Amino acid sequence: MRAWKAVVLIDLALVVGVGWGYVYWGLRANHLERELATTRAAAASIEREWSVEGVVRAVLPEIDVLVLTHGEIPGYMPAMTMGFRAASPKITDSIRVGDAVRFTLRGVPPNVVITAIQKAK
Repeated sequence: MRAWKAVVLIDLALVVGVGWGYVYWGLRANHLERELATTRAAAASIEREWSVEGVVRAVLPEIDVLVLTHGEIPGYMPAMTMGFRAASPKITDSIRVGDAVRFTLRGVPPNVVITAIQKAK
């Protein structure tokens, strides 16, 4: 066999091998992207619960909202000051502005409500 035939066969084998690998990699990447999207969609629709510490900044009982400065809520949001809806009007009765509190958030993000709150000790 002449040298040029051997070179052509080796080149052909490399092209076929690399081409097959590239196609397989592309199919696998597409599968993983679909799986990741499905997992994220499922995780976003699951009701979750967090227990968080914070400080009451405002109480708006007429609309059942508490404005709180809170620490990081793992897997949901960083520390900040924001308003949360209360699940019940009775929740806003037990606290005052300036109280350090521990509260429980429950819901499917971003629709979460405070389900329990108590003064921190």
